[in-house]
Amino acid sequence: MSERRIGGFSNLLQALEYAAGVPDQPLCWFDTNGRLQHRLTYGQILEKTRLYAAGLERRMDGAARHGKPSGMGPRIGIIAVTGPDFLPAFCASLWVGGIACPLPVPGPLQDLSRYSQALANMCAAAGISMLLGPGQLLERLRVEDGLGSVGMLAWEDLAAPAAAAAKAPAMPADVVPDAIAYVQFSSGSTGQPKGIAISHAALMHNIDAILGAGMALRPEDRAFSWLPYYHDMGLVGFVLAPLCGQVSVDYLAPSAFARRPRLWPALMAEHRSTITYAPPFAWQMAASCAASLASGARLDALRIAGVGGDYIDYTALQAFARAFAEHGFNAHAFKPSYGLAEATLAVTMSDASFEKLRACFRIDEASCAHEAHASDDGARPLVSCGRPLPGWMLLVSDGNGRMLPAGTEGEISVRGPAQLSGYFCGGVLRAAAQGESVETGDRGFVSADGALYVTGRSKDLIVVNGRNVWPLDVELAASEEAGIAREHMQLLPPPWPPRAQAGPFSGPSPALVLLLHEKAVRQSCRQDALKRAAAAATAAAGSRVRACMVPNGTIAFTSSGKKARASTLARFENAQIPVLADSEQPD
Repeated sequence: MSERRIGGFSNLLQALEYAAGVPDQPLCWFDTNGRLQHRLTYGQILEKTRLYAAGLERRMDGAARHGKPSGMGPRIGIIAVTGPDFLPAFCASLWVGGIACPLPVPGPLQDLSRYSQALANMCAAAGISMLLGPGQLLERLRVEDGLGSVGMLAWEDLAAPAAAAAKAPAMPADVVPDAIAYVQFSSGSTGQPKGIAISHAALMHNIDAILGAGMALRPEDRAFSWLPYYHDMGLVGFVLAPLCGQVSVDYLAPSAFARRPRLWPALMAEHRSTITYAPPFAWQMAASCAASLASGARLDALRIAGVGGDYIDYTALQAFARAFAEHGFNAHAFKPSYGLAEATLAVTMSDASFEKLRACFRIDEASCAHEAHASDDGARPLVSCGRPLPGWMLLVSDGNGRMLPAGTEGEISVRGPAQLSGYFCGGVLRAAAQGESVETGDRGFVSADGALYVTGRSKDLIVVNGRNVWPLDVELAASEEAGIAREHMQLLPPPWPPRAQAGPFSGPSPALVLLLHEKAVRQSCRQDALKRAAAAATAAAGSRVRACMVPNGTIAFTSSGKKARASTLARFENAQIPVLADSEQPD
Protein backbone atom coordinates (compact mmCIF):
# COMPACT_ATOMS: atom_id res chain seq x y z
CA MET A 1 0.00 0.00 0.00
CA SER A 2 1.44 3.35 -1.08
CA GLU A 3 1.02 6.75 0.54
CA ARG A 4 -0.62 9.51 -1.49
CA ARG A 5 1.90 11.35 -3.65
CA ILE A 6 1.10 14.63 -5.37
CA GLY A 7 2.92 14.59 -8.71
CA GLY A 8 6.68 14.46 -9.15
CA PHE A 9 6.58 11.58 -11.65
CA SER A 10 8.80 11.43 -14.71
CA ASN A 11 6.10 10.00 -16.97
CA LEU A 12 2.49 8.87 -16.98
CA LEU A 13 3.20 5.13 -16.78
CA GLN A 14 5.26 5.64 -13.65
CA ALA A 15 2.33 7.58 -12.19
CA LEU A 16 -0.09 4.77 -13.11
CA GLU A 17 2.06 2.11 -11.48
CA TYR A 18 2.23 4.19 -8.30
CA ALA A 19 -1.48 5.04 -8.27
CA ALA A 20 -2.36 1.34 -8.53
CA GLY A 21 -0.90 0.90 -5.05
CA VAL A 22 -3.06 3.62 -3.48
CA PRO A 23 -6.37 2.10 -2.28
CA ASP A 24 -9.87 3.61 -2.13
CA GLN A 25 -9.43 6.16 -4.92
CA PRO A 26 -12.00 5.02 -7.49
CA LEU A 27 -13.02 6.46 -10.84
CA CYS A 28 -16.80 6.41 -11.36
CA TRP A 29 -18.94 6.92 -14.47
CA PHE A 30 -22.62 7.91 -14.35
CA ASP A 31 -25.35 7.60 -17.00
CA THR A 32 -27.85 10.20 -18.21
CA ASN A 33 -30.09 9.43 -15.23
CA GLY A 34 -27.29 9.94 -12.73
CA ARG A 35 -26.96 6.21 -12.01
CA LEU A 36 -23.56 4.62 -11.46
CA GLN A 37 -22.51 2.64 -14.56
CA HIS A 38 -18.87 1.73 -13.88
CA ARG A 39 -16.44 1.91 -10.99
CA LEU A 40 -12.73 1.13 -11.27
CA THR A 41 -9.80 1.62 -8.92
CA TYR A 42 -6.45 2.73 -10.27
CA GLY A 43 -5.26 -0.82 -9.65
CA GLN A 44 -7.97 -2.10 -11.99
CA ILE A 45 -7.04 0.60 -14.51
CA LEU A 46 -3.45 -0.72 -14.45
CA GLU A 47 -4.61 -4.29 -15.09
CA LYS A 48 -6.84 -3.13 -17.94
CA THR A 49 -3.89 -1.19 -19.37
CA ARG A 50 -1.77 -4.35 -19.34
CA LEU A 51 -4.55 -6.20 -21.16
CA TYR A 52 -4.87 -3.48 -23.79
CA ALA A 53 -1.09 -3.26 -24.19
CA ALA A 54 -1.03 -7.02 -24.89
CA GLY A 55 -3.72 -6.58 -27.54
CA LEU A 56 -1.84 -3.75 -29.19
CA GLU A 57 1.40 -5.72 -29.05
CA ARG A 58 -0.28 -8.58 -30.87
CA ARG A 59 -1.59 -6.29 -33.63
CA MET A 60 1.56 -4.23 -34.23
CA ASP A 61 4.84 -5.46 -35.67
CA GLY A 62 8.07 -4.75 -33.84
CA ALA A 63 9.17 -1.84 -36.01
CA ALA A 64 5.85 -0.07 -35.75
CA ARG A 65 5.56 -0.81 -32.06
CA HIS A 66 8.87 0.56 -30.95
CA GLY A 67 9.02 3.40 -33.43
CA LYS A 68 12.21 5.08 -34.55
CA PRO A 69 15.40 5.74 -32.57
CA SER A 70 14.31 9.39 -32.29
CA GLY A 71 11.46 8.28 -30.05
CA MET A 72 8.79 9.01 -32.66
CA GLY A 73 6.42 6.11 -32.10
CA PRO A 74 3.31 5.15 -34.05
CA ARG A 75 0.31 7.41 -33.62
CA ILE A 76 -2.68 5.59 -32.14
CA GLY A 77 -6.07 7.27 -32.41
CA ILE A 78 -8.44 6.81 -29.47
CA ILE A 79 -12.10 7.71 -29.85
CA ALA A 80 -12.52 9.49 -26.55
CA VAL A 81 -15.78 8.07 -25.26
CA THR A 82 -16.42 9.04 -21.63
CA GLY A 83 -16.08 5.66 -19.97
CA PRO A 84 -13.68 3.15 -18.41
CA ASP A 85 -11.87 2.23 -21.64
CA PHE A 86 -10.26 5.56 -22.51
CA LEU A 87 -7.54 5.86 -19.85
CA PRO A 88 -6.35 2.23 -20.24
CA ALA A 89 -6.22 2.72 -24.03
CA PHE A 90 -4.31 5.99 -23.63
CA CYS A 91 -1.75 4.44 -21.27
CA ALA A 92 -1.48 1.24 -23.33
CA SER A 93 -0.58 3.34 -26.36
CA LEU A 94 2.37 4.78 -24.41
CA TRP A 95 3.21 1.33 -23.02
CA VAL A 96 3.87 -0.09 -26.51
CA GLY A 97 5.93 2.95 -27.52
CA GLY A 98 3.17 4.79 -29.32
CA ILE A 99 1.74 8.30 -29.24
CA ALA A 100 -1.83 8.63 -27.98
CA CYS A 101 -4.16 10.75 -30.15
CA PRO A 102 -7.54 11.44 -28.47
CA LEU A 103 -10.26 11.96 -31.08
CA PRO A 104 -13.78 13.39 -30.75
CA VAL A 105 -16.87 11.26 -30.42
CA PRO A 106 -19.82 11.78 -32.77
CA GLY A 107 -22.56 14.11 -31.59
CA PRO A 108 -26.08 12.68 -30.99
CA LEU A 109 -27.40 14.12 -34.27
CA GLN A 110 -24.13 14.33 -36.22
CA ASP A 111 -24.05 12.95 -39.75
CA LEU A 112 -21.79 9.88 -39.74
CA SER A 113 -20.22 10.70 -43.10
CA ARG A 114 -19.19 14.17 -41.92
CA TYR A 115 -17.86 12.71 -38.68
CA SER A 116 -15.93 10.05 -40.57
CA GLN A 117 -14.38 12.68 -42.83
CA ALA A 118 -13.36 14.77 -39.81
CA LEU A 119 -11.68 11.70 -38.30
CA ALA A 120 -9.96 10.94 -41.61
CA ASN A 121 -8.59 14.49 -41.73
CA MET A 122 -7.19 14.16 -38.22
CA CYS A 123 -5.71 10.73 -38.94
CA ALA A 124 -4.01 12.12 -42.05
CA ALA A 125 -2.70 15.14 -40.15
CA ALA A 126 -1.10 13.14 -37.35
CA GLY A 127 -0.23 10.02 -39.37
CA ILE A 128 -2.50 7.80 -37.27
CA SER A 129 -2.13 4.13 -38.20
CA MET A 130 -4.48 2.52 -35.65
CA LEU A 131 -7.89 3.55 -34.35
CA LEU A 132 -9.24 2.30 -31.01
CA GLY A 133 -12.85 2.67 -29.92
CA PRO A 134 -16.17 0.95 -29.23
CA GLY A 135 -16.87 -1.91 -31.64
CA GLN A 136 -20.32 -0.76 -32.70
CA LEU A 137 -19.01 2.64 -33.81
CA LEU A 138 -15.95 1.17 -35.55
CA GLU A 139 -18.19 -1.20 -37.53
CA ARG A 140 -20.11 1.77 -38.86
CA LEU A 141 -16.92 3.66 -39.66
CA ARG A 142 -15.42 0.75 -41.62
CA VAL A 143 -17.88 1.29 -44.47
CA GLU A 144 -17.24 5.03 -44.68
CA ASP A 145 -14.77 6.56 -47.12
CA GLY A 146 -11.49 8.04 -45.97
CA LEU A 147 -10.48 5.62 -43.20
CA GLY A 148 -9.59 2.61 -45.34
CA SER A 149 -5.85 2.85 -44.62
CA VAL A 150 -6.31 3.09 -40.85
CA GLY A 151 -6.44 -0.12 -38.82
CA MET A 152 -9.29 -0.44 -36.33
CA LEU A 153 -9.32 -2.30 -33.04
CA ALA A 154 -12.36 -2.40 -30.75
CA TRP A 155 -12.29 -2.26 -26.96
CA GLU A 156 -14.14 -5.60 -27.00
CA ASP A 157 -11.34 -7.25 -29.02
CA LEU A 158 -8.69 -5.88 -26.69
CA ALA A 159 -10.53 -7.44 -23.75
CA ALA A 160 -11.43 -10.75 -25.46
CA PRO A 161 -10.45 -14.05 -23.78
CA ALA A 162 -7.66 -14.63 -26.31
CA ALA A 163 -6.24 -11.21 -25.51
CA ALA A 164 -6.47 -11.90 -21.79
CA ALA A 165 -4.29 -14.99 -22.26
CA ALA A 166 -1.63 -13.00 -24.11
CA LYS A 167 1.35 -11.69 -22.23
CA ALA A 168 1.74 -7.93 -22.09
CA PRO A 169 5.14 -6.47 -22.93
CA ALA A 170 7.18 -5.20 -20.04
CA MET A 171 6.42 -1.65 -18.98
CA PRO A 172 9.11 0.65 -20.42
CA ALA A 173 11.78 1.25 -17.80
CA ASP A 174 12.60 4.68 -19.15
CA VAL A 175 10.74 7.18 -21.28
CA VAL A 176 12.64 9.86 -23.19
CA PRO A 177 11.38 13.15 -21.65
CA ASP A 178 11.39 15.01 -24.96
CA ALA A 179 9.55 12.23 -26.82
CA ILE A 180 5.97 12.99 -27.83
CA ALA A 181 3.39 11.59 -25.41
CA TYR A 182 0.17 12.61 -27.15
CA VAL A 183 -1.38 14.72 -29.87
CA GLN A 184 -4.13 17.22 -29.05
CA PHE A 185 -6.36 18.54 -31.82
CA SER A 186 -7.70 22.03 -31.31
CA SER A 187 -11.49 22.48 -31.17
CA GLY A 188 -11.49 24.40 -34.43
CA SER A 189 -9.93 21.59 -36.49
CA THR A 190 -11.72 21.42 -39.85
CA GLY A 191 -10.55 20.49 -43.33
CA GLN A 192 -6.81 20.60 -42.67
CA PRO A 193 -6.39 20.11 -38.92
CA LYS A 194 -3.12 20.48 -37.06
CA GLY A 195 -2.26 18.14 -34.24
CA ILE A 196 -0.55 19.77 -31.26
CA ALA A 197 2.35 17.56 -30.12
CA ILE A 198 2.98 17.49 -26.36
CA SER A 199 6.05 15.81 -24.86
CA HIS A 200 6.21 13.69 -21.72
CA ALA A 201 8.28 16.40 -20.01
CA ALA A 202 5.80 19.16 -20.88
CA LEU A 203 2.86 17.07 -19.67
CA MET A 204 4.41 16.19 -16.33
CA HIS A 205 5.62 19.75 -15.68
CA ASN A 206 2.18 21.23 -16.30
CA ILE A 207 0.46 18.60 -14.17
CA ASP A 208 2.84 19.26 -11.27
CA ALA A 209 2.19 23.00 -11.53
CA ILE A 210 -1.60 22.49 -11.62
CA LEU A 211 -1.68 20.06 -8.68
CA GLY A 212 0.75 22.07 -6.58
CA ALA A 213 0.80 25.81 -7.18
CA GLY A 214 -2.58 25.88 -8.92
CA MET A 215 -4.82 23.72 -6.73
CA ALA A 216 -2.76 22.94 -3.63
CA LEU A 217 -4.21 19.44 -3.86
CA ARG A 218 -5.38 17.85 -0.60
CA PRO A 219 -5.67 14.17 0.34
CA GLU A 220 -9.45 14.44 0.73
CA ASP A 221 -10.06 15.98 -2.72
CA ARG A 222 -12.59 14.34 -5.02
CA ALA A 223 -13.16 15.75 -8.52
CA PHE A 224 -16.14 15.84 -10.85
CA SER A 225 -16.09 16.40 -14.61
CA TRP A 226 -18.41 16.27 -17.61
CA LEU A 227 -15.76 17.75 -19.93
CA PRO A 228 -14.86 15.81 -23.10
CA TYR A 229 -11.75 13.67 -22.94
CA TYR A 230 -10.53 14.94 -26.32
CA HIS A 231 -9.95 18.54 -25.17
CA ASP A 232 -7.12 19.81 -23.01
CA MET A 233 -9.21 20.74 -19.95
CA GLY A 234 -10.99 17.39 -19.86
CA LEU A 235 -7.96 15.31 -20.83
CA VAL A 236 -5.15 16.85 -18.79
CA GLY A 237 -7.24 18.43 -16.06
CA PHE A 238 -9.55 15.52 -15.22
CA VAL A 239 -8.00 12.34 -16.60
CA LEU A 240 -4.21 12.63 -16.52
CA ALA A 241 -3.67 15.06 -13.62
CA PRO A 242 -5.91 13.06 -11.22
CA LEU A 243 -3.88 9.96 -12.08
CA CYS A 244 -0.72 11.80 -11.00
CA GLY A 245 -2.35 12.81 -7.71
CA GLN A 246 -4.28 9.55 -7.15
CA VAL A 247 -7.52 11.53 -7.04
CA SER A 248 -11.01 10.03 -7.19
CA VAL A 249 -13.04 11.40 -10.09
CA ASP A 250 -16.74 11.14 -10.93
CA TYR A 251 -17.55 11.45 -14.65
CA LEU A 252 -20.62 12.40 -16.63
CA ALA A 253 -20.59 12.37 -20.44
CA PRO A 254 -20.78 15.83 -22.12
CA SER A 255 -23.98 14.76 -23.89
CA ALA A 256 -25.54 13.84 -20.54
CA PHE A 257 -24.71 17.26 -19.14
CA ALA A 258 -26.16 18.96 -22.23
CA ARG A 259 -29.43 17.03 -21.84
CA ARG A 260 -29.67 17.34 -18.06
CA PRO A 261 -27.39 20.08 -16.68
CA ARG A 262 -28.94 19.66 -13.23
CA LEU A 263 -27.07 16.35 -12.88
CA TRP A 264 -23.79 18.24 -12.52
CA PRO A 265 -24.58 20.05 -9.23
CA ALA A 266 -26.81 17.21 -8.04
CA LEU A 267 -24.08 14.57 -8.34
CA MET A 268 -21.45 16.91 -6.91
CA ALA A 269 -23.66 17.43 -3.88
CA GLU A 270 -24.29 13.71 -3.50
CA HIS A 271 -20.62 12.72 -3.74
CA ARG A 272 -19.16 15.73 -1.90
CA SER A 273 -17.03 16.89 -4.81
CA THR A 274 -14.27 19.37 -3.97
CA ILE A 275 -12.94 20.22 -7.46
CA THR A 276 -14.64 20.86 -10.78
CA TYR A 277 -14.00 22.98 -13.88
CA ALA A 278 -16.21 24.22 -16.69
CA PRO A 279 -16.52 26.95 -19.34
CA PRO A 280 -18.55 30.04 -18.35
CA PHE A 281 -21.69 29.03 -20.27
CA ALA A 282 -22.02 25.87 -18.16
CA TRP A 283 -22.26 27.79 -14.90
CA GLN A 284 -25.15 29.80 -16.37
CA MET A 285 -26.88 26.62 -17.57
CA ALA A 286 -26.56 25.01 -14.16
CA ALA A 287 -27.86 28.15 -12.44
CA SER A 288 -31.10 27.91 -14.41
CA CYS A 289 -31.64 24.40 -13.01
CA ALA A 290 -31.10 25.24 -9.35
CA ALA A 291 -34.78 24.97 -8.48
CA SER A 292 -34.75 21.26 -9.33
CA LEU A 293 -32.02 20.48 -6.78
CA ALA A 294 -33.21 18.76 -3.62
CA SER A 295 -33.53 21.19 -0.71
CA GLY A 296 -31.06 19.23 1.40
CA ALA A 297 -28.38 18.99 -1.30
CA ARG A 298 -25.13 20.68 -0.24
CA LEU A 299 -22.29 22.11 -2.33
CA ASP A 300 -20.29 23.37 0.64
CA ALA A 301 -17.48 20.86 -0.01
CA LEU A 302 -16.68 22.46 -3.39
CA ARG A 303 -13.47 24.40 -2.79
CA ILE A 304 -12.35 24.85 -6.43
CA ALA A 305 -14.97 25.86 -8.98
CA GLY A 306 -12.67 26.41 -11.92
CA VAL A 307 -13.58 28.51 -14.93
CA GLY A 308 -11.78 28.46 -18.27
CA GLY A 309 -12.08 27.84 -21.98
CA ASP A 310 -13.75 31.04 -23.13
CA TYR A 311 -14.26 34.72 -22.33
CA ILE A 312 -15.19 34.71 -18.64
CA ASP A 313 -18.60 36.29 -18.09
CA TYR A 314 -18.79 37.41 -14.46
CA THR A 315 -22.59 37.53 -14.59
CA ALA A 316 -22.66 33.77 -15.27
CA LEU A 317 -20.62 33.17 -12.12
CA GLN A 318 -22.88 35.52 -10.14
CA ALA A 319 -25.92 33.64 -11.36
CA PHE A 320 -24.52 30.30 -10.16
CA ALA A 321 -23.38 31.77 -6.83
CA ARG A 322 -26.81 33.26 -6.12
CA ALA A 323 -28.72 30.19 -7.27
CA PHE A 324 -26.74 27.77 -5.11
CA ALA A 325 -25.97 29.95 -2.07
CA GLU A 326 -28.80 28.24 -0.18
CA HIS A 327 -27.11 24.93 -0.93
CA GLY A 328 -23.90 26.05 0.74
CA PHE A 329 -21.91 27.03 -2.36
CA ASN A 330 -19.13 29.51 -1.52
CA ALA A 331 -18.50 31.98 -4.36
CA HIS A 332 -14.86 32.30 -3.25
CA ALA A 333 -14.38 28.81 -4.74
CA PHE A 334 -14.44 30.29 -8.24
CA LYS A 335 -10.97 30.06 -9.81
CA PRO A 336 -10.74 31.66 -13.26
CA SER A 337 -7.81 30.34 -15.28
CA TYR A 338 -6.16 30.84 -18.63
CA GLY A 339 -4.56 28.24 -20.84
CA LEU A 340 -4.42 26.61 -24.23
CA ALA A 341 -3.60 23.23 -25.72
CA GLU A 342 -0.28 24.58 -27.06
CA ALA A 343 0.71 25.12 -23.42
CA THR A 344 -0.44 21.58 -22.46
CA LEU A 345 -3.25 23.13 -20.38
CA ALA A 346 -2.85 25.85 -17.74
CA VAL A 347 -0.77 29.04 -17.88
CA THR A 348 -2.43 31.14 -15.15
CA MET A 349 -4.76 30.36 -12.24
CA SER A 350 -6.38 32.93 -10.00
CA ASP A 351 -6.32 32.90 -6.20
CA ALA A 352 -8.35 36.10 -5.70
CA SER A 353 -11.54 36.32 -3.68
CA PHE A 354 -14.81 36.48 -5.62
CA GLU A 355 -15.29 40.23 -5.11
CA LYS A 356 -11.81 40.98 -6.48
CA LEU A 357 -12.09 38.86 -9.62
CA ARG A 358 -14.02 41.48 -11.59
CA ALA A 359 -12.95 45.01 -12.49
CA CYS A 360 -14.05 47.51 -15.13
CA PHE A 361 -11.53 49.03 -17.52
CA ARG A 362 -11.60 51.68 -20.20
CA ILE A 363 -9.04 51.12 -22.95
CA ASP A 364 -7.95 54.38 -24.58
CA GLU A 365 -6.73 55.07 -28.12
CA ALA A 366 -3.17 54.26 -27.04
CA SER A 367 -4.35 50.80 -25.85
CA CYS A 368 -3.74 51.70 -22.21
CA ALA A 369 -6.18 50.11 -19.75
CA HIS A 370 -7.57 52.42 -17.06
CA GLU A 371 -9.64 51.08 -14.20
CA ALA A 372 -13.06 52.73 -14.37
CA HIS A 373 -16.49 52.74 -12.78
CA ALA A 374 -19.03 50.39 -14.31
CA SER A 375 -21.19 53.34 -15.38
CA ASP A 376 -18.38 55.11 -17.26
CA ASP A 377 -18.66 55.32 -21.04
CA GLY A 378 -16.60 52.61 -22.69
CA ALA A 379 -16.00 50.70 -19.44
CA ARG A 380 -15.63 46.95 -19.97
CA PRO A 381 -16.14 44.42 -17.16
CA LEU A 382 -13.23 41.97 -17.18
CA VAL A 383 -12.33 39.03 -14.97
CA SER A 384 -8.82 38.39 -13.69
CA CYS A 385 -7.40 35.08 -14.87
CA GLY A 386 -4.69 35.21 -12.20
CA ARG A 387 -0.93 35.19 -12.29
CA PRO A 388 1.30 32.71 -14.18
CA LEU A 389 2.03 29.27 -12.81
CA PRO A 390 5.72 28.51 -12.05
CA GLY A 391 7.96 28.82 -15.10
CA TRP A 392 5.47 30.66 -17.30
CA MET A 393 5.95 34.14 -18.74
CA LEU A 394 3.20 36.34 -20.19
CA LEU A 395 4.18 38.56 -23.11
CA VAL A 396 1.98 41.29 -24.61
CA SER A 397 2.98 42.93 -27.90
CA ASP A 398 1.64 45.35 -30.47
CA GLY A 399 0.95 44.49 -34.11
CA ASN A 400 4.63 44.90 -34.96
CA GLY A 401 5.91 42.52 -32.31
CA ARG A 402 7.08 45.26 -29.92
CA MET A 403 6.71 44.29 -26.27
CA LEU A 404 4.22 46.42 -24.34
CA PRO A 405 4.38 47.40 -20.66
CA ALA A 406 1.95 46.34 -17.95
CA GLY A 407 -1.48 47.85 -18.33
CA THR A 408 -1.31 48.07 -22.13
CA GLU A 409 -3.56 45.91 -24.28
CA GLY A 410 -2.10 43.88 -27.12
CA GLU A 411 -1.50 40.40 -28.51
CA ILE A 412 -0.88 37.77 -25.83
CA SER A 413 1.97 35.28 -26.15
CA VAL A 414 3.21 32.79 -23.57
CA ARG A 415 6.55 31.14 -22.94
CA GLY A 416 7.22 28.31 -20.53
CA PRO A 417 8.44 24.77 -19.84
CA ALA A 418 5.22 23.01 -20.89
CA GLN A 419 4.69 24.41 -24.36
CA LEU A 420 4.18 22.29 -27.45
CA SER A 421 6.96 20.46 -29.27
CA GLY A 422 5.40 21.26 -32.64
CA TYR A 423 2.47 20.50 -34.94
CA PHE A 424 1.66 17.36 -36.89
CA CYS A 425 0.67 18.20 -40.47
CA GLY A 426 0.38 15.64 -43.24
CA GLY A 427 1.70 12.97 -40.90
CA VAL A 428 4.93 14.86 -40.24
CA LEU A 429 5.95 16.66 -37.06
CA ARG A 430 6.91 20.26 -37.73
CA ALA A 431 9.00 21.10 -34.70
CA ALA A 432 8.46 24.39 -32.91
CA ALA A 433 11.49 26.65 -32.66
CA GLN A 434 13.20 26.27 -29.31
CA GLY A 435 12.85 29.24 -26.98
CA GLU A 436 10.20 31.01 -29.04
CA SER A 437 7.00 32.16 -27.39
CA VAL A 438 3.61 30.75 -28.38
CA GLU A 439 1.12 33.14 -29.95
CA THR A 440 -2.27 32.54 -28.36
CA GLY A 441 -4.52 34.49 -30.75
CA ASP A 442 -5.97 36.35 -27.75
CA ARG A 443 -5.77 40.01 -26.82
CA GLY A 444 -5.45 41.40 -23.31
CA PHE A 445 -3.13 42.99 -20.81
CA VAL A 446 -1.20 42.22 -17.65
CA SER A 447 -2.01 44.33 -14.60
CA ALA A 448 0.59 45.96 -12.35
CA ASP A 449 0.33 43.01 -9.94
CA GLY A 450 0.95 40.48 -12.73
CA ALA A 451 -2.61 39.24 -13.29
CA LEU A 452 -3.85 38.52 -16.81
CA TYR A 453 -7.02 40.12 -18.22
CA VAL A 454 -8.23 38.76 -21.55
CA THR A 455 -10.26 41.17 -23.70
CA GLY A 456 -11.12 38.78 -26.55
CA ARG A 457 -9.95 36.80 -29.56
CA SER A 458 -7.91 38.88 -32.00
CA LYS A 459 -9.78 37.51 -35.00
CA ASP A 460 -13.14 38.44 -33.43
CA LEU A 461 -12.37 42.15 -33.09
CA ILE A 462 -14.57 44.29 -35.35
CA VAL A 463 -13.52 47.81 -36.35
CA VAL A 464 -16.37 50.16 -37.30
CA ASN A 465 -15.51 53.72 -38.33
CA GLY A 466 -12.16 53.43 -36.55
CA ARG A 467 -13.75 52.15 -33.32
CA ASN A 468 -12.96 48.77 -31.81
CA VAL A 469 -16.08 46.70 -31.19
CA TRP A 470 -15.90 43.42 -29.28
CA PRO A 471 -18.74 41.01 -30.16
CA LEU A 472 -18.81 39.70 -26.61
CA ASP A 473 -19.54 43.16 -25.17
CA VAL A 474 -22.38 43.72 -27.62
CA GLU A 475 -23.83 40.25 -27.07
CA LEU A 476 -23.70 40.65 -23.28
CA ALA A 477 -25.56 43.98 -23.48
CA ALA A 478 -28.20 42.50 -25.78
CA SER A 479 -28.48 39.41 -23.58
CA GLU A 480 -29.22 41.42 -20.44
CA GLU A 481 -31.74 43.73 -22.12
CA ALA A 482 -33.62 41.08 -24.12
CA GLY A 483 -33.52 38.29 -21.53
CA ILE A 484 -31.85 35.90 -23.98
CA ALA A 485 -28.80 33.77 -23.14
CA ARG A 486 -25.63 34.80 -24.96
CA GLU A 487 -25.16 31.37 -26.55
CA HIS A 488 -28.29 32.06 -28.62
CA MET A 489 -26.87 35.13 -30.35
CA GLN A 490 -23.91 36.18 -32.49
CA LEU A 491 -22.79 39.57 -33.76
CA LEU A 492 -21.65 39.66 -37.39
CA PRO A 493 -19.31 42.25 -38.89
CA PRO A 494 -19.84 44.28 -42.11
CA PRO A 495 -19.94 44.58 -45.11
CA TRP A 496 -23.66 44.35 -45.77
CA PRO A 497 -25.92 43.30 -47.40
CA PRO A 498 -24.63 39.72 -47.69
CA ARG A 499 -24.22 38.21 -51.12
CA ALA A 500 -27.49 37.07 -52.75
CA GLN A 501 -29.45 38.09 -49.67
CA ALA A 502 -30.55 41.64 -50.43
CA GLY A 503 -34.20 40.90 -49.63
CA PRO A 504 -34.11 41.18 -45.83
CA PHE A 505 -31.81 44.21 -46.11
CA SER A 506 -33.61 46.22 -48.76
CA GLY A 507 -33.42 49.37 -46.60
CA PRO A 508 -30.26 51.18 -45.45
CA SER A 509 -27.54 48.65 -44.68
CA PRO A 510 -26.70 48.37 -40.98
CA ALA A 511 -23.12 48.46 -39.79
CA LEU A 512 -23.62 45.24 -37.82
CA VAL A 513 -26.10 42.38 -37.62
CA LEU A 514 -27.02 40.40 -34.52
CA LEU A 515 -28.36 36.87 -35.09
CA LEU A 516 -30.71 35.41 -32.48
CA HIS A 517 -32.21 31.92 -32.37
CA GLU A 518 -35.97 31.81 -32.92
CA LYS A 519 -36.82 29.72 -29.86
CA ALA A 520 -34.86 32.00 -27.54
CA VAL A 521 -36.59 35.10 -28.92
CA ARG A 522 -40.06 33.60 -28.62
CA GLN A 523 -39.44 32.28 -25.11
CA SER A 524 -37.99 35.54 -23.81
CA CYS A 525 -39.91 37.05 -20.91
CA ARG A 526 -39.37 40.52 -22.39
CA GLN A 527 -41.84 42.02 -24.85
CA ASP A 528 -40.33 43.12 -28.18
CA ALA A 529 -37.20 41.11 -27.37
CA LEU A 530 -35.85 41.52 -30.91
CA LYS A 531 -36.14 45.31 -30.85
CA ARG A 532 -34.76 45.51 -27.32
CA ALA A 533 -31.78 43.39 -28.35
CA ALA A 534 -31.14 45.69 -31.31
CA ALA A 535 -31.35 48.83 -29.18
CA ALA A 536 -28.98 47.49 -26.51
CA ALA A 537 -26.56 46.18 -29.13
CA THR A 538 -26.57 49.54 -30.94
CA ALA A 539 -25.77 51.37 -27.72
CA ALA A 540 -22.95 48.96 -26.84
CA ALA A 541 -21.45 48.97 -30.35
CA GLY A 542 -21.80 52.70 -30.93
CA SER A 543 -23.10 51.87 -34.38
CA ARG A 544 -26.42 50.72 -35.81
CA VAL A 545 -27.17 47.03 -35.22
CA ARG A 546 -30.02 45.13 -36.85
CA ALA A 547 -31.25 42.12 -34.85
CA CYS A 548 -32.34 39.15 -36.96
CA MET A 549 -34.25 36.08 -35.80
CA VAL A 550 -32.89 32.92 -37.42
CA PRO A 551 -33.72 29.19 -37.17
CA ASN A 552 -32.68 27.30 -34.06
CA GLY A 553 -29.24 25.73 -34.35
CA THR A 554 -28.02 28.33 -36.85
CA ILE A 555 -25.20 29.60 -34.66
CA ALA A 556 -22.34 27.12 -34.96
CA PHE A 557 -20.20 25.94 -32.07
CA THR A 558 -16.92 24.08 -31.84
CA SER A 559 -16.84 20.75 -30.03
CA SER A 560 -15.57 22.54 -26.91
CA GLY A 561 -18.59 24.81 -26.74
CA LYS A 562 -17.08 27.99 -28.21
CA LYS A 563 -18.83 29.88 -31.00
CA ALA A 564 -17.48 28.96 -34.42
CA ARG A 565 -17.92 32.56 -35.51
CA ALA A 566 -16.23 32.28 -38.89
CA SER A 567 -18.39 29.33 -39.90
CA THR A 568 -21.65 31.12 -39.05
CA LEU A 569 -20.50 34.30 -40.78
CA ALA A 570 -19.57 32.43 -43.97
CA ARG A 571 -22.96 30.73 -44.12
CA PHE A 572 -24.79 34.01 -43.59
CA GLU A 573 -22.74 35.80 -46.24
CA ASN A 574 -23.58 33.05 -48.70
CA ALA A 575 -27.34 33.28 -48.03
CA GLN A 576 -27.44 29.88 -46.32
CA ILE A 577 -29.22 31.24 -43.23
CA PRO A 578 -32.81 32.44 -43.64
CA VAL A 579 -33.90 35.54 -41.71
CA LEU A 580 -37.33 34.86 -40.13
CA ALA A 581 -37.82 38.36 -38.72
CA ASP A 582 -35.75 41.44 -37.99
CA SER A 583 -35.90 44.36 -35.60
CA GLU A 584 -36.54 46.93 -38.32
CA GLN A 585 -39.66 45.34 -39.70
CA PRO A 586 -42.79 47.43 -39.00
CA ASP A 587 -45.01 46.19 -36.16
